[in-house]
Amino acid sequence: MTDAALYGNGMVLATPAGLTFLDDSGPRSLYAFHGLVNNHVYTIAAAGREVIAGTLGGISVLENENVAANYTIATRGLSHNWISAVVRSGNDWVVGTYGGGIVRLLADGRFVPFDVATDKFEVYPNAMLATDQHIFAGTLGRGLYVYNRSANRWFVITEGLPSLTVTALAAGNGFIYVGTDNGLVRIAEQNLL
Repeated sequence: MTDAALYGNGMVLATPAGLTFLDDSGPRSLYAFHGLVNNHVYTIAAAGREVIAGTLGGISVLENENVAANYTIATRGLSHNWISAVVRSGNDWVVGTYGGGIVRLLADGRFVPFDVATDKFEVYPNAMLATDQHIFAGTLGRGLYVYNRSANRWFVITEGLPSLTVTALAAGNGFIYVGTDNGLVRIAEQNLL
C-alpha cells in the first residue's frame, strides 16, 4: 500500500496494483482494465464522492468509484506523468509531481502553473499537507515549499531544516512537523508568512 484516504463510510487504498475501496460491503478493486490511467497508484485524495488517484502514468479522477477523467502529459499544463502527492484546495486540487514541481488542477479539468512552485523538481511521495492557512510540499533536495492561501503565493524554507529532503509532514496543536531524511523539526504555523 502506498497511500490511504477516508472515503464514504470506509476508505480507499492506493497500491502498486490499482485502487481498493474498503467498507462494510467488503473490498472492491479498480485497475487499468477498469479505466485507471495506470495501475501503479502512488497517492490518493478524496472529497465527497470524488477521488483523485495520482499514478506513475498520470491522474485519474473518479466519481462514485468510476473513472470520470484521465490526465497525462498529453493534457496541457501537466508536464510529468508521475504524480507523487495530491491535496484538496477549495474546489480544486494541488498536485505534486516527481519532476515537474506543483500544479493546480481546476474543477473544470485544466491545469494551472504556480509561480515559484511549478518547476523542475520532485515532490517527495505523499509529502504534501493542507491546513486552513497553508499548503506544504516536501521535496527531494529542495526543502519545504509553503503556499500561503491568503497571500496566494509560494515560498521555500531551507534554513533550519535538518536536511533539504523533506519526506513527511503532519500538523497538530498549531505546529507543522517536518520529517526529513536527517531528522524532524517543528514549526509554529503562526510564524509562517
